[in-house]
Amino acid sequence: MQGTLEVPVRRAQQLGRYHLLDRIAFGGMAEIYRAKTFDAHGTPHLVAVKRVLAHLAEDDDFIQMLVDEAKIASVLRHGNIARVYEFARAHGEYFIAMEHVDGKDMRTVLERCRTKKKPIPPEHAAYIGAEVGAALHAAHSAVDSRGRPLRIIHRDVSPSNIICSYAGEVKLCDFGIAKATLSKVHTKTGVIKGKVKYMSPEQALGRKLDHRSDVFSMGSCLYEMLTRIPPFTATNEMDLLIKVRDAKYRPVSELTPGIPNELEQITDRCLTRSRANRYQTAAEAEGDLRVFLRKFMPNYSRSHLGRFIRKMFAIEIERELRMLEEYVMTDDVSDDVGESLMLRDEDFEPPEVPFQPKPTSVSIIAAREYTSGSRSSDSEHDDFSGDSNFTTMPKMDRHEDIHQQNTLILDNGRGRNMPPVDPRQRPRQAAKQPPPAPRGTGRGQPPAQPIYDDDLHSAPTMIIDIGRMRGRGR
Repeated sequence: MQGTLEVPVRRAQQLGRYHLLDRIAFGGMAEIYRAKTFDAHGTPHLVAVKRVLAHLAEDDDFIQMLVDEAKIASVLRHGNIARVYEFARAHGEYFIAMEHVDGKDMRTVLERCRTKKKPIPPEHAAYIGAEVGAALHAAHSAVDSRGRPLRIIHRDVSPSNIICSYAGEVKLCDFGIAKATLSKVHTKTGVIKGKVKYMSPEQALGRKLDHRSDVFSMGSCLYEMLTRIPPFTATNEMDLLIKVRDAKYRPVSELTPGIPNELEQITDRCLTRSRANRYQTAAEAEGDLRVFLRKFMPNYSRSHLGRFIRKMFAIEIERELRMLEEYVMTDDVSDDVGESLMLRDEDFEPPEVPFQPKPTSVSIIAAREYTSGSRSSDSEHDDFSGDSNFTTMPKMDRHEDIHQQNTLILDNGRGRNMPPVDPRQRPRQAAKQPPPAPRGTGRGQPPAQPIYDDDLHSAPTMIIDIGRMRGRGR
């Protein structure tokens, strides 16, 4: 009798209300998992779970920073901001449960563009920039339940914190170092936080920030989408701080000929060194980007972006679908749903978490439909069933019937987004280009240098003490 081939079974690990599936990112502070959970109707949902690494669990300041992140993001209800459901401790571990955004972060998209040696088309760049602007304005203008301004400043607007879903949604995520009136942890004078490459000049100088700092960082992301390279590059953090402080960069049209002049002007205004001459609100930048988009491509919709991202990552999407079908829930489900760490703050009332840990008889059927690519029709029961919660297969042409992964990415340490890029496909260092003459106020050519440095591009969010760095340089 011929034996049957035994298929390996992937078992999900429970953490609080969530069943952890694959790990999709890893950094020096936490690891991110895609996880499945169930609501009161038995409908399965995908969420992203940021699990704190064990060696940081005893760091009270770090835990408080995560509490701040969860509190800030949980009160922001906007279509372009990834939701946070809870920050809790269960089974002896700390974790944040967040909205799963089914797509790719902009850092991964840009790396693929560099491999293909093609920038993001201007219509997609303008749309993504406008959606990020809408997210920032919502955060900047947010108020608490009593109508008091929360004064949120993201401080870490960068490609790794911008997610483009396969349905064409754009989400801003990771308010881990955001500054707000809800924050308990305060930054010391002379200490800067964020990814240096995407900081504003005032942030690089360690000065007091306002919402216009995020507008500058948004401009850096827009510049990189249009040119494939960041506006500021250097071989070490100190030199990079100086370049960001001076805010001098090569013109967009020089690196990517044919870029519409209106779009370049919007990018330049975001990247103006003087806060007074910069866009005064993210909403102003968003408005100009949408005006440009209506003129440049009047029929543009988010489905255009979704199709672009799906085509770019077709192979990964198909692989992820197969992988998700292999997971089974554990038979022994714990009742430990976790202790909310946001409840400890008497002045803050966290939103109710709509999930439960145990699959129900209803959810078993729903889970089968879910893994086969169909979508539950129970979305009217709650407001947590948005497009981003599911790995589904949207209606596409026969050659595009694939779908997939990703979620919120914690960009810390040398961890890479999955799937890894084949080293043989990595772009070679760009050929040296003759330095152009300075053009306009604050815009000139830095000394000759490589177009971009891959290690610096993957640089983590950092906390830098400027005083100590200057001391080492003496």
